[in-house]
This record gives sequence, structure tokens and C-alpha cells, in this order.
Amino acid sequence: MKVQLDKSDLIASGTNRACYIHPDDNEKCIKITISGNDKETKREIAYYKFLQKKGISWEMLAQFYGTLETNLGDGEVVELIRDYDADVSKSLDYYFRNIQSQEEIQKFIDLLMQLKKYLYAEKIYVKDLNAVNVVYQKYNKNDGRVVVIDGLAHSNYIPFSREIESLTIKKIDKSWNHFMYKIKKRCSSKYNPDIKLALEKSELIAI
Repeated sequence: MKVQLDKSDLIASGTNRACYIHPDDNEKCIKITISGNDKETKREIAYYKFLQKKGISWEMLAQFYGTLETNLGDGEVVELIRDYDADVSKSLDYYFRNIQSQEEIQKFIDLLMQLKKYLYAEKIYVKDLNAVNVVYQKYNKNDGRVVVIDGLAHSNYIPFSREIESLTIKKIDKSWNHFMYKIKKRCSSKYNPDIKLALEKSELIAI
């Protein structure tokens, strides 16, 4: 039986995919391809299955629960990250746009350092690592964690390459450095410029 989705379930929509709250489980979301090109989804699903088989920790990555049929097409079911008050967790982009104090900046620098260590420790490659695809989940008013919710895909045409640790590390290096570059660039127009200064003083940029 197909799961029925409608506009009231929509969380966000991009050029390629739309994300809906699962109507039968508000702790999960369903990603639907809307562009007609499902290559991104297929690659992401394949990589999720690889990570499941590998037995990674899901501490900072939204879990994958498989696929299902919906009235809008095949859907990819993923953990929906929510705050302690049940609100859907907001992206780093949202917080970076609204950071005011040095204390807040340092908090997010520390969280990013935790994310960096996690990705390298678990050998997880996020092809499209950016401040929109990472959310901050609040445990309470002051504490929380960052979680990658989108952007996974191992685009290499040689499938077994993802099993070669040295190649994976190189891909993580490239992805992480580009992530830091994009954040620094946006500090000149969208984010608090003090974030850039804090990044340059941290160990986040040096690999």
C-alpha cells in the first residue's frame, strides 16, 4: 500500500528532491525525487547500505530506514532530527546567520570539531557537505549536537573504491576543506565575520 503524502507534510524542497514528514511516524522523513533524475538518490541509498553493512556509529548522521512507495513516487526513509521541544532541528546555515556572541561562535566551532573527528573516525564521505545539510539538534536550551542529514553519495565509478581507506580519506579531506571554504566565504556576506576569524584560529581548516 502506497504512503500518501500531501503539502502539509512538506518540510523543504530543493531543485532535485523534496522532503516530507512521514505521515505514520513523525520521527522519520521521506525524500522524494522531483527533478526526474534519481541518480543522486540511488547513489545515496547505495552508500547508506554500505555504511550499514560496515556497522558505523550513527551519532552524527541521520539513520537510513529503507525505501517505500508513495503517491508521489519512490521514497527514501531517513531519521528526522528534532529538538528537545519536538521542533524539527534547524540547519547550521540558520544558526550561522543568527550568531551574535563570541560564546555562541566558540560553541559551534567545538561542535564542528566533533563532527570533523567523527567523519574521519568512521570514514564517512559526505559528497555535498555544507551548512544546509548539517543541522544542530538541541538537547536543551544550551546543549546539543550536529547531525548530517543529507549530501551522502559516493559518486566514484569504481564501486570498490569506497572500501579503500586511503581513497576515502582523500575524499573526506576534499569535502571538509570545501566545507570550510564555503563557510569562510559566506562570512563576508551572510554570516558573522567573527566566525571566519574563529575558524582560522581553530584546527578545523588544517587537515
